[in-house]
Amino acid sequence: MNRSSHLKKPLLYGLIGSVLFGAVLAIIFVVRNTWSWFEVQVILTTIVIASGSLCGLACDLSRRPRGMNLLPKTGLMFTGLCIALLLAAIWLEIGSELFWRCTICLLILGIATVHVCLLSIAHLAKRFQWIYFIGVQVIFGFALLLCAVTFELIDIDDVSRLIAATSIIIAAFSLTIPILHRISKMGPSGADILTPLEERNLVAIDDEIRRMQQRLDELKKIRASLGNVALEPSGKDAPPEETVAD
Repeated sequence: MNRSSHLKKPLLYGLIGSVLFGAVLAIIFVVRNTWSWFEVQVILTTIVIASGSLCGLACDLSRRPRGMNLLPKTGLMFTGLCIALLLAAIWLEIGSELFWRCTICLLILGIATVHVCLLSIAHLAKRFQWIYFIGVQVIFGFALLLCAVTFELIDIDDVSRLIAATSIIIAAFSLTIPILHRISKMGPSGADILTPLEERNLVAIDDEIRRMQQRLDELKKIRASLGNVALEPSGKDAPPEETVAD
């Protein structure tokens, strides 16, 4: 009953295939005891594809049946772009400093987006929603701070303590929001608090009921038309009139 997007199956197959393929190759390489740069490239490729597929599935899991879904789409965009850049770096052996800095920044922003997508799965009651809002600001602010450090706009020695403290705060948000989701479900309006997966299931069930109702109405119309034809007496088949003797 789940309304899955057209990307869910390819991402799932990519994750499973890359993990199995990488495991088989790793066993072969260990048995052969040959670790050249080519073998490393192949293993890194499977790791990149598996990680990207996992991030894509996380973004798709936060997709809701209605709305623009800008956050999941942004996460999928970052995921695809990062996979392409990392594969290009692995196989083309790009050594440009600017390329690697841009790639690292995109990775940081992509991971932050996927993190927020996972947190958005938890649907909070109105009295707790401000916690999710602040958590999103902290996560993306932390990502921008790391990007500034990557481009050496800020000296890492000056913000090392801030980075450590912010990491602890993000970990606290990541643990608190799912707990608040469970608390919200136990509240008086808990029945209305649904995860994206539950919303998609309900919408799929409603669509199925609507299609069955339409089909039932069509069958009723056909039954009515057939019934009218069957009940109409024809002159040829009409029974003879009985005469009553005086």
